[in-house]
Formats: sequence, C-alpha cells, structure tokens
Amino acid sequence: MRHRLIRAWVALALLMAAAPAFATATVTAVMGPSREVSLQHLQKRLDDLLGPGHVNAATDFIGAHPGDPDPWSWINNGVHPIAVTLIDRESLHGAVGWYEETGRVPMLDGVGDGVVLEGLRARGARTLVTLPASVKRFGFYVARKRDDEENNNGASAVFYTNHLLNDLGPRGHDSDTEPTGSNFKLLVFDASRWLGADTWLVASHFTDGGKHGGHGDGDDDDDDDDLDVLFTVTGLGVTPTRSVTFARVKALYR
Repeated sequence: MRHRLIRAWVALALLMAAAPAFATATVTAVMGPSREVSLQHLQKRLDDLLGPGHVNAATDFIGAHPGDPDPWSWINNGVHPIAVTLIDRESLHGAVGWYEETGRVPMLDGVGDGVVLEGLRARGARTLVTLPASVKRFGFYVARKRDDEENNNGASAVFYTNHLLNDLGPRGHDSDTEPTGSNFKLLVFDASRWLGADTWLVASHFTDGGKHGGHGDGDDDDDDDDLDVLFTVTGLGVTPTRSVTFARVKALYR
C-alpha cells in the first residue's frame, strides 16, 4: 500500500511538472436577458449543425461552469496543422484570425498573430494553419466592421476567444454577462462528439455593436442580435491539459 501511494505521488508530481498551468472557472457565467434573441438565433444554428437539443447555447460553452478551463486557449503542439472552417456568417466584411495567447491584448500586427479567413464570403471555406514553434498557446479573434457597406471605412470591433481580453466597457463589466469581469463574445463549444475528434465550434456572440464588447469606436449598430460568424477549429493534440487531482492519479494504482 505504502509503495502504491509513493508511486501515485511521484506520478502526480511528474504530471504537474509536465503540464502547463491553466486556470479554471470558479463561478457560473450566466447570459443576461438582453441576449435572449441572439442566443435563440445561435441555438437554431447549433440544432441544425449538431442535432436538436445536443448543445445548449446559453449553458454549454466552455467557461460557463465551475471547473471549466478559464480563460480558454489551445495548445500548439508544433506538429499538426490546425483546420479552420467557416460554417456560417451574417456580415460579409470581416476576418477570423489567430493570436498568441499571452494574457494580454495582442497588437494584431502580424507578429504573433495572423489572418485565417478574410472576407467571410464562402460558407464552407477551409484553411489549414501551421503556427510558429515559438507559439505555445493560442486563441482566435473575429474582426468586423459596423455594417456591410462595401466602402465603409468605420472602425472595426475585435473580439477574442479569451473573454478576459474583451473590452469591459465604461462600467467595468459587460452588462449582459455575469459574473462581473466576464465578457464572452466568442463562445467556444466542444463539438468533438458530433463533428469529429478534437473539434471545437466557435460562435461570435455580438449584442451591443462593440459598446461593451470588443476594441472599436463603440458606435451603435443595427444588427445587435446577429450571429456574425460561426466556424470550427480542428487540431490533433491541441486540447489544453485538464486539471489532475491526486485522487484521479491514485485511482490508477488501485
């Protein structure tokens, strides 16, 4: 018995040393009532794509529950390319890109980031992305203009899969999301069960035209309830390491 416990402690120590540290959500993130219309829109898309009732738009995104990885990011294993596929979009003018996850808002200057899908015209468009070996963790962003006018030169809004990077607005929080400090504008769902192993569905969830959402000029929009972009991310071995407890490791040696 003593030797099994020693082996379990050693295994846990090795796992903790080898695995990168990821924070986990401590409280439940709840979408406010002002997002009801856009969530209904997203729910219809999820039902059409994954099957009715399989995924709840309001409660099944990563980071919604205590114990979820929070903030979410992917791991660059440096071996396999990452496939990004456009499923649907409302606006024709925008872009999807990747950024290196450092915990700070990226500059989006082509160093440690890059555009993956631009123009967002062809549903089903697929791009393979190979990240630099220096990038250890990464996320995705969506940039959009305020409307669909071809010659619109208005400021863009940018939203990140790491909700902590999204602008919290003048009141210090997103009025539509609890707890304070959360601003989930890109919702990430684990779709591996329905779309294939190591596949995530990312849905941009705009409701306020950038006023409290991303980084832009904050003018009002007419498409507050639009589901702007829906795309998938598929990559072998890019899942963040889940939290490991001593009880889980000990069970391996029973």
